[in-house]
Amino acid sequence: MANNRSVMLINNDISLVFYIINMYNTERLNTKLYHKIFKADPNLSIYLENPDPLKDYAEELLNHLTHAGDMEDLHQAKVDILRDYSDIYNFDVTDAEFPEPTGYFVDAEEKRAFVEKRILLHDIVLYLGSIYKKYHKKIYDTHGMFPEIQLKNMAIDYTEIYQKAVGDYKNAIVNGMPHAVTASFMLPSLIERGLTLALQNRMLYKCICGLPETNYLNEEGLIDEEEEKYIDIFLHNTERFCFDAREDHVMGKMYTLFVRQGVLEESAENEMVLTGVGHRNRSGRKVTRTLGSLLKSDFAKSEILPEYMELMDNIFVKLNIRNSIMHGLGESFDYLNIGLVSIMFQLLWDIGSCEIFKN
Repeated sequence: MANNRSVMLINNDISLVFYIINMYNTERLNTKLYHKIFKADPNLSIYLENPDPLKDYAEELLNHLTHAGDMEDLHQAKVDILRDYSDIYNFDVTDAEFPEPTGYFVDAEEKRAFVEKRILLHDIVLYLGSIYKKYHKKIYDTHGMFPEIQLKNMAIDYTEIYQKAVGDYKNAIVNGMPHAVTASFMLPSLIERGLTLALQNRMLYKCICGLPETNYLNEEGLIDEEEEKYIDIFLHNTERFCFDAREDHVMGKMYTLFVRQGVLEESAENEMVLTGVGHRNRSGRKVTRTLGSLLKSDFAKSEILPEYMELMDNIFVKLNIRNSIMHGLGESFDYLNIGLVSIMFQLLWDIGSCEIFKN
């Protein structure tokens, strides 16, 4: 009888634990996915009337970043945040209340696309922007600095541009300012340059590693002296090196060699990633390397984690943040918002540390 009573007590304890866990998960889900009500000011600016659950959930995810045990935990926390942001947007786009947009629309489909874009924009800023801004404030308060990166070029010193952007952001974060205008204008170019170098280097070294030994290529007459020199530089040079030719020539030689040896598929996209311009588009037109063309390339899709790919596609393709900042296209939204700056900085740093890539 005593044994039966002990078993009943244990079962009751287990049931209570599961009940508590289910209650916690339900409460957590209700703060993550809930019915949002967006409203419009007289000046047509949109605001979220019931932001408290979002703020509570963002604070919880911020704690995951600040209490990460090591770099692997931190990386996983970043990826989890991006997944959650995607879940939140996919829920909000079908559930949130949004004021009737004003202006002319060709049809209901165009109007709906406008609303979805506005919800996407607000979710990115209210969720990701809030988390990253607070996270960066904690980093600065703890270390007194932000990460340093090197993006030096022959004609344009991107490191100097980065330092000016960081200085502007630091001032905004420390003083609680709503804008970091200089950083807003500089970051899209820095992200494009950083992503260009990262993808170019990954393609270059993967292809070089796929080549037969240089001695074999020499013996068989499959490589010329210039190609051999460039491969040797890429493989063994540990210091900064200034090539005696333009990028499109050096990388053009590498592209031709890789295609010839069957380690890279011949395509305008691959040529664009490596050299800057793809000449063999199906339509016969050139493909110039831009942030948009990089993100649309098969190589980028195969290398970048889907969570980061979705973020960059949303920011730079769907929302076209770069043009909105440069040309003042956002009549009903402040595209210089500090939240967007925080997101772009985190993205730039994750590109620099190769966290955006699958391996």
